[in-house]
Amino acid sequence: MTRVDRETLRAARRDPEVFARVLIGAELWPHQREVARSTARYRAICAGRQVGKSRLLAVLCLHQAFSTPGSRVLVVSAGEVAAQRLLDEVATLATSSPLLAGSVLDETKSQVTLSNGSTIMSVPASQRQIRGWAVDLLVPDEAGFIDPDIWRAAEPVIIARPGSRVILCSSPWGTADHFFRVLWARGMDAPDEMYASWHWPSSTSPLVDQRLLDEIRAREGDDYFEREYLAKWTDEAGAYFTVEEIEGATADYHLLPPDEVGQVTRHARPYIVAAGVDWGVSRDANALCLVAPLDDKGLNDPKDGLRYFVPWLEYAYRCPYGEWIERICTAGRAYGLHVVASEINGVGAYPTEQLRERLAVVGAVYGVAGVWTDNRRKQAGFGKLKVMLQRGQLVLPRIPELLKQLRSLEFEQMPGGSLRIEVPARAGHDDLVLALMQAISCVRPMPGEAWRRVADVDHTVTWLGVRVPIDAWPLAWHTASYTWPAGSQADNTAW
Repeated sequence: MTRVDRETLRAARRDPEVFARVLIGAELWPHQREVARSTARYRAICAGRQVGKSRLLAVLCLHQAFSTPGSRVLVVSAGEVAAQRLLDEVATLATSSPLLAGSVLDETKSQVTLSNGSTIMSVPASQRQIRGWAVDLLVPDEAGFIDPDIWRAAEPVIIARPGSRVILCSSPWGTADHFFRVLWARGMDAPDEMYASWHWPSSTSPLVDQRLLDEIRAREGDDYFEREYLAKWTDEAGAYFTVEEIEGATADYHLLPPDEVGQVTRHARPYIVAAGVDWGVSRDANALCLVAPLDDKGLNDPKDGLRYFVPWLEYAYRCPYGEWIERICTAGRAYGLHVVASEINGVGAYPTEQLRERLAVVGAVYGVAGVWTDNRRKQAGFGKLKVMLQRGQLVLPRIPELLKQLRSLEFEQMPGGSLRIEVPARAGHDDLVLALMQAISCVRPMPGEAWRRVADVDHTVTWLGVRVPIDAWPLAWHTASYTWPAGSQADNTAW
């Protein structure tokens, strides 16, 4: 470490603001300093866009590790991508500082270790990865999206470390009884030495252009602006899916990247899935979503039928169609893509044809169905999705972007009696929910079968009581669950 005087070093250990300014060159803004210097044991922040919440969390994690040798910091995020993003922020702050770079002994995908014996670990929400630790600082990132059962598994990790603390931060999400909303309200209503809370609308940031923010407010809907920029919980007027329907079907299981499936199955492709593809233009992403029957290891009652889940999804902005087609082929080399529903309206016609030809060459698909995504198809597809969610037939991964898009889906009654269902442009993107809907349109729910229960399966449980293995895999060689989507473009090569 570059030499600094002892008094400055002692001040940096005591005060996170001094640490941020002097040692890592990341001066905190006034609203960040207030949280950093709070002595409350539970600190909760409800935040809008671009207020610096990720930077603050990274600074506080690093300060705890630096100031107290042998510290353990645990960051719990709503998904694997979020977990990696925050740890990357921590590592970047540490390694880019001349005064700290030499203190970083180890930097991996899930952990940063300092020379003083402190460690900062970041994990996706999983009871298996959380239990057993004793930590000095617990940071549930995007806490509103974390399952309450994960919180119940995580909170005990602080009880055995004197002076341990919790910092929760999230955009507004969740029902009135969700742990983040409850703790945040507790700290807002009656702050004390145990609980303190902060409300950070986007205007809190000194970098925000207020004139531009006013312009956005003038042209966007109240629900969207209040949620994303004012950081307020909003009601469900006009929402197609309720928070209860979405949260009731969400579970903290591991997604199965194609490369991991390929390592297990090699060239056999026993895991057969339905796929939905949505093609992006300038503002939307290309999206792929896979759906398959869940191998629940006999954890659920077979009389309730098979459960279906999302083993993999991905999306990419500004990705050329040719590159995206190759990424779908990568998924097809690992999974058996029994039927792919790909939109052909808008820009989708030519990419769908190219996808069909490329997958035929790879030998990774039974059939590609070109579908026209109009109001009639959305009404049927999202109606089927809604029923499956309500019945506990479909399990969703806890991916914040997918959950937000489902929550943003709105409906409008048309004069002729039909529904217009869409994510309004003011409310964000719809690429993932459309890809999910396309995949669901290829699913034919089937009766359950009595499987021998596997003892001691590490699993989680949804609000509706569906048991889901943490390491969730599709049923092998199961083709009966799929159907050719109604109203799709003819494809003489299959079915």
